[in-house]
Amino acid sequence: MSQHGVTEALAAELAKAVDLILHPMTVQQARLEAHMACERFKDESPMCAQVGLYLANSTQYNQQVRHFGLQLIEYTIKFKWNCITHEEKVYIKDNAMKMLNSGVGPAEDRTLMHLKDALSRIIVEMIKREWPQQWSDLLPELSLACNAGEAQTELVLMVFLRLVEDVALLQTIESNQRRKDMYQALNNNMNDIFEFFLRLIEQHVTAFRETTRLGNFQQANAHSRVVEMVLLTMSGFVEWVSIQHIMSSNGKLMHFLCILLNDKAFQCNAAECLGQITNRKGQTKERKPLLHLYGEEPLRYIYTASQMQPDLSSAQSIEQQHTFLKKLLQMLNGLVQQLVALWGKEEGIQRPAHLEIMFECLLLLVQHPSLSVAHGAALNWQLLLKHEGCSKDYLMVNYIPKLIHTIAPRIVKLPYPQQQQQQQLGTTDYYIQLEYDSEEEFAVYFFRCRTDFLEIFRQATLVQPLVTYGYCEQWLQSRLRLTQASPDNGNCSVHDPMYLEWDALVCVLDGVLSRILLVSERPSVANGLRLLGDCLKLETQNPLIYSILLSCISALFVFLSMSSCQLTSNNCVAMSGVALLPRVLDKIFRALVLKPPNEQERVQLKAAKNLRRHAASLLVKLAHKYPLLLLPVFEQINTHVECLLKDPASGAQLDRLMRTTLQEALILISNHFGDFERQTLFIEHIVQQKRNEWLHFGDAFKSPLQFMHYIGLDKPPVLNIESDPSVAHRMRILDALHVVLGVIKRCTWPDDPDRAQRGGFVIGCTDVGNPICRNPATNHVVPLLSHVLSLMRVLNELFRPEALAALSEGYRNIHGMLEHEKKLLMAICAVPADPLDTTIKTEPTAFEKMQSFMSLVTEGCYHLMGSAGPSLGRDLYQLVGLSDAIISNVFSCVDIIPDYRLRPIIRVFFKPFVYSCPPSFYDSVLVPLFAHLTPLMCERLTRRWHYISALYESGQLNGDATDTQEVLEDQLNRTLTREYLDVLKIALVGGQIGADHVSAAGGANVVAMENEEHSMDSAPQTRASQTALLSDIISDLGSKLLRHGHISNYILMTLLKAIAWNDGMCSMKAVNIAAPVMRFLAGEQLMDENKAVSAFTAVLQGMQVHGQHEANQSGLITLGVQFYELLRPKFPILSEVLQHIPSVNAADVQKFDEKISVAPVKGNKVDRAKKDIFKKLTAQLVGRSVNQLFRHEVQIANLPPMPKPAAVGGGAGSKDIMDSNQNSHLGKLFGSEK
Repeated sequence: MSQHGVTEALAAELAKAVDLILHPMTVQQARLEAHMACERFKDESPMCAQVGLYLANSTQYNQQVRHFGLQLIEYTIKFKWNCITHEEKVYIKDNAMKMLNSGVGPAEDRTLMHLKDALSRIIVEMIKREWPQQWSDLLPELSLACNAGEAQTELVLMVFLRLVEDVALLQTIESNQRRKDMYQALNNNMNDIFEFFLRLIEQHVTAFRETTRLGNFQQANAHSRVVEMVLLTMSGFVEWVSIQHIMSSNGKLMHFLCILLNDKAFQCNAAECLGQITNRKGQTKERKPLLHLYGEEPLRYIYTASQMQPDLSSAQSIEQQHTFLKKLLQMLNGLVQQLVALWGKEEGIQRPAHLEIMFECLLLLVQHPSLSVAHGAALNWQLLLKHEGCSKDYLMVNYIPKLIHTIAPRIVKLPYPQQQQQQQLGTTDYYIQLEYDSEEEFAVYFFRCRTDFLEIFRQATLVQPLVTYGYCEQWLQSRLRLTQASPDNGNCSVHDPMYLEWDALVCVLDGVLSRILLVSERPSVANGLRLLGDCLKLETQNPLIYSILLSCISALFVFLSMSSCQLTSNNCVAMSGVALLPRVLDKIFRALVLKPPNEQERVQLKAAKNLRRHAASLLVKLAHKYPLLLLPVFEQINTHVECLLKDPASGAQLDRLMRTTLQEALILISNHFGDFERQTLFIEHIVQQKRNEWLHFGDAFKSPLQFMHYIGLDKPPVLNIESDPSVAHRMRILDALHVVLGVIKRCTWPDDPDRAQRGGFVIGCTDVGNPICRNPATNHVVPLLSHVLSLMRVLNELFRPEALAALSEGYRNIHGMLEHEKKLLMAICAVPADPLDTTIKTEPTAFEKMQSFMSLVTEGCYHLMGSAGPSLGRDLYQLVGLSDAIISNVFSCVDIIPDYRLRPIIRVFFKPFVYSCPPSFYDSVLVPLFAHLTPLMCERLTRRWHYISALYESGQLNGDATDTQEVLEDQLNRTLTREYLDVLKIALVGGQIGADHVSAAGGANVVAMENEEHSMDSAPQTRASQTALLSDIISDLGSKLLRHGHISNYILMTLLKAIAWNDGMCSMKAVNIAAPVMRFLAGEQLMDENKAVSAFTAVLQGMQVHGQHEANQSGLITLGVQFYELLRPKFPILSEVLQHIPSVNAADVQKFDEKISVAPVKGNKVDRAKKDIFKKLTAQLVGRSVNQLFRHEVQIANLPPMPKPAAVGGGAGSKDIMDSNQNSHLGKLFGSEK
């Protein structure tokens, strides 16, 4: 059989195999066999390219088969190019260029895109291996191909796009030297390339318009496709080329692009290309030319493009316009960023003369029906308002009133449209349904938008406070008049337009008044007090409106604060403020006892309860922000609260949460008594009410079984909760716990040392002279801590086998995690909910109430003990037997409690407890605690990581699983490990911890706390991590722990194991702690050979697990070199450890040893050369990402070096790309045999 016959036969067989693979009715086994046959042919056949070319050029085969033929050619080039002969290379190159010159199909035929893309890949793969040194006439060949027509021009542009992606954007070329060669060659020819692109745009836009005018739409589509492809290709260039190419010919490119913004056929691609230009980063000289776009003509084009109206009868037209506006806003965002980056930086760069056109454009875009378009425009206004020069410019000052009038309506919450209703095209509801698939998704996005809209009000207040306040004043007065005039609707819901407008108004008012004290030009205090008085006058029985009024009063309260400082000749302003304060308090207290019109109506009951909670929280907020204003009326507030709590009628309405909240408000005010005796008497009055309760709990807290009996866990759930005595027991426990928690969290001594001294709070000084203050609550809460500790012990003991067996059948799964805790752990975003929403979904069951109680009491205990350290200070740590009490209670049964219960022990209790401990109590308190905890945690974490690793290996944990118990356990284990490493860091090297040491989840459960907490699970910052790795030193506490042999061993084992546990963040945390630990141990001569080998091996194991991730690899290499420098001189066996690395070069190990023998760089810095050698030694260990596994290695051979050009990109502006033939003397490969 002839060569051609063999090729034809093989092609026919492969075509059948491809058809078999892609046919939907093929059985799995046959498809697999056909697929394997194709793969074998690619790998083994020497005729891969010939058959590929035959299939690609044969019109009798379908598109899928032809595409497979092109894949065979690409495969040959990528994996066999270095093995095939010179003649075969020429044969492939010539045939590929023939296909390019003949074209795959019409440019306008988008069904052939996969074939066109495959052909362009073939050309680019050859370019990577031969250009420019051995294919010097590539650019003329490509330019010549464009003369053949639109189809060939499209292919050439696809070649340019893929080439620039591989060389400059994605940098995916395997050979760095070849990438540099091509990058240099592209730069050398960039003037010609850009002229080529511009010529194509001009030529084909003109042709498109002419053929469209003549009605030749098929030809017009071909020209349109070329223009689209040019713009797409240019987007890949303009991001990184020198600005001189973009601005050549007096900004001709940007002029073209601005014109195309107004052509519906090309506006999306033009906007995208302009967006790449305007979002360029760089130095001032690179950015400055971009201000060319602030000229009148470009801005006019941008403005008119933004105001082009779609065909409102066509959904496709509306969607196209919507897409364009989003791309246009990305471009405008870049343009605004360039302006604020340059404005005022250099002489002469001030407000552009025609900036008003841009402002008008952005103002109109804020009004667009689409929320995403309006939000995009608002982000640009934010940038402008945050810039000092721009925000104070007279043009911005003039635009602020227009802007806030435009933004305010967008803050009103939008309901998600009903799915079954057909929305009118072009309306806000239409755009919401177009962009968001569910109500939850839209709610999350809307609240993000609202936050940014409100930020504009805040920023505008810093510039023009009187304008923003005046707007709020008018809006509030208008709403007050309308509410006063309308009948009181007791059934108003959170979905009513009236409420939604009130809600938006409160958000704006709060945002504006939160910035009033930051500006010098403030609104009239008298006007503010008058407005506050108007809010107080409005009487309503509607809990929702009442709650809104409380929010307005809360925001306007700042004027009472201002009035106390603003004294006039007749003292009228201050007097009016003093007169209003009792009315404000009366409004709050009346809300606490407001009864709904119909107490049998569940919705009204819930609305009234929400109002009472809001009123109690408002009192806490005022006490926190304005304690000195409330201090003179403390006795009145206290008397009123006492009456409320004692009155059976009102006391029944106030639940545990509200009672505790009211007491917390009083404690916050009492912190400003400035008199220790008076304050401690007041705290005693609060605590004494619960002291007997704690004593009464003594028997219940003796054992888990007694506790279970007391709260009802050993009895079946009772459906009628009122008849269950256990419910009252549970409420008493929570009430007693939260009173003590509130006292510990809120009670403190004066911040001012002089006031503390005068008030009797100071009892001594530290070694460095700082005053030691006593907490007025100490004497009253310390005696109760033993009961709290007993409760914590019994909560842990509930996980003992006998306690689990004693659970009633109805409470068998009571110890599971709450759903919201699971979502928080899995980072599932919660939908923002209105706290005043009275919608009753379902009544909680007896089981759910019990589960909620267990969660509240557990979290409350750990918050209490976690806050006790910072709050009580030395008075807590000096207690005799404190460490033993914590070990036997807080750490009781720590080996059997689940991970989710261990987390708050570590993070919420132990972390702040360690941080707050005075140095004089390290030995008596912290060292025993760490001696007990470190072995338990080391063993537990090791066991859990083995279990999780086994799950991964067995396939039970994979990327598809999202909601299984195993996934939850995996996430819990990772989080627990990270949090324990955080504690070790604080103990060993120190760290910062503030009021946010407790989790958001825990804070949500500990009611009556103004929750400002947030998660500690944030990723470490690279710069900070690197600094820590090199410079952290062991603290005093750390030195005590590391000199204690028992503790030191377990800390070191935990850190070394964590380096190789399968969690990148854990590994980074462990690396950053291990470096200073090892420096300390080596310096103190506390290392032996086993520890040295284990430490160095752990780094190598870490490289094996995490080395493929750049962030981890950098730290591991630095740590490995540091370990080797520290330990190699004393423990030569480390050299043998390196010798055991697979395929390691003994000469490299020797070289590394020689480098290490040189004196280390001063100050813990690691020599770059040492790191490079270590990286080379460990290269075989580094694991590979999943997407890299089973890939064939692509080899690209380096070519002879290119001569350096005299001037890159210079003087070539007039040179035609057709005449470009640089390095022609190197053209050996394809030169003579074409």
